[in-house]
Amino acid sequence: MKTIKINVPKSWDEMSETQFEKIAFHFNTSETNVKFYIKLFFLLTNAKFWQFSKKAKMRIVLRTLPLSDLHKTYDFIFKDNNRTIFPDNIKIGKIKYFPPQNRISNLTADEFAIVDDLHIKWRETKNVEYLQYMAAVLYTETKARPLFDKNELHDKAKPFSKLSIKKLLAIELAYFGCKNNLVKRFPKAFPKQKPGEAKPKKKYGFSKVILSMAKGDLSKLDQIKKVNIYTFLEQFEEDLTPDKK
Repeated sequence: MKTIKINVPKSWDEMSETQFEKIAFHFNTSETNVKFYIKLFFLLTNAKFWQFSKKAKMRIVLRTLPLSDLHKTYDFIFKDNNRTIFPDNIKIGKIKYFPPQNRISNLTADEFAIVDDLHIKWRETKNVEYLQYMAAVLYTETKARPLFDKNELHDKAKPFSKLSIKKLLAIELAYFGCKNNLVKRFPKAFPKQKPGEAKPKKKYGFSKVILSMAKGDLSKLDQIKKVNIYTFLEQFEEDLTPDKK
């Protein structure tokens, strides 16, 4: 038997935008069973329905190798999501919307706090409206992000109700990957729950962290909210680090 070479992405960021959207949809709408893993394999190999020869080769691979061995070729997808690239420009009607920079490197602390709350709410409720609001925070009508105003969010979210669920799920999953990267880079700002530690009765979002940075001086709060999220987290971690004497 001839050697069959298969090409699959080696990381989340190597996926094409179309692949990523399909996989985001697949993860959110399919049960985890044998069919799930087979379809995932075809999505990662990017086999198109008209590529009969390629699909035939994929079926030979599936008959020859157990799924557990196939997983090793793309095991990154079963580990942490570290996608840092968002779906590109989105056109709704006559208006084009621009994504945030990779790794959400141009978001403010306030924007991150709002979108993270929406992300958590989506994960808890699966209410699509939260995805639409997330997209409205993350995508703007200009490349240079305008000053964020939470009071305008309801109106800004209305056009995003026209986006496909595939696109919305991809935006959410890309945000989650960016957050995972932030958690790894700033572990003190996102402490993990210790084994055996009781879960807090009340959940506090990132807005509580922003409030703590004001140190009781509410006159500083609006200015702190406008600080770049990376700059904010660097300062937050520095404040948590005890001075060396």
